[in-house]
Amino acid sequence: MSLKIIGGEFGGRALKSVRGMGTRPLLGQVREALFNILGENIEDALVWDLFAGSGATGIEALSRGARRVLFCEKNGKAIAVLEGNLQMCGEDAVDRAVVMRTDAWDPPVMHRAEFGASRDDQDPDLPADAEVAPDVIFLDPPYSMVAEDPVKSMARARRLLDRTSEGGCVVFHFEAGVLDEDDFDGDLDLDLREWGSTAVAFLWRAGEAPERVRKKRDKEGARSGD
Repeated sequence: MSLKIIGGEFGGRALKSVRGMGTRPLLGQVREALFNILGENIEDALVWDLFAGSGATGIEALSRGARRVLFCEKNGKAIAVLEGNLQMCGEDAVDRAVVMRTDAWDPPVMHRAEFGASRDDQDPDLPADAEVAPDVIFLDPPYSMVAEDPVKSMARARRLLDRTSEGGCVVFHFEAGVLDEDDFDGDLDLDLREWGSTAVAFLWRAGEAPERVRKKRDKEGARSGD
């Protein structure tokens, strides 16, 4: 299966997918929709691509101006494909990527020396071992894992959200119908979207979602009260 980068610096580049592992990278139209929703939040952002597989989502983020992307994946075959895809995109993509073979549910703490400063943390006097938090996390566990224990998966997604920078977002991909809005913690700002069998929940800490999300929620709340 061939994947293509949709927008940005590497737009149109073909990427390889991981064969024989049952991986299901996001369809191009869904990836495009996700990045349109995130908009300028990707520019100069620190991004985590968890359960990265072929790396298509994280590389899309690099193409659209992310400062650096951490790719977390446990499968060695997938990592080889991911690294090959980065190399096909050129030296700049490789230089702005960190690839780790690790538990994607619990990535290690990243430090300034290895992951760069965040968009709001440009102080050159900060020590190299200062911790940095991601601005955006793409969370794409296997469908079967989420379906087996949706409550546990939601709790794990929430713990990852707590590790993001102020205003940070977790983009949680799962099979439609496994979780709905009532399953999510009320102490969250949530934007839940579905495309066919694909569901994606955009999660922010309460009060930190973009204004468009708060307006959408208020409008839907007013309509349900009619």
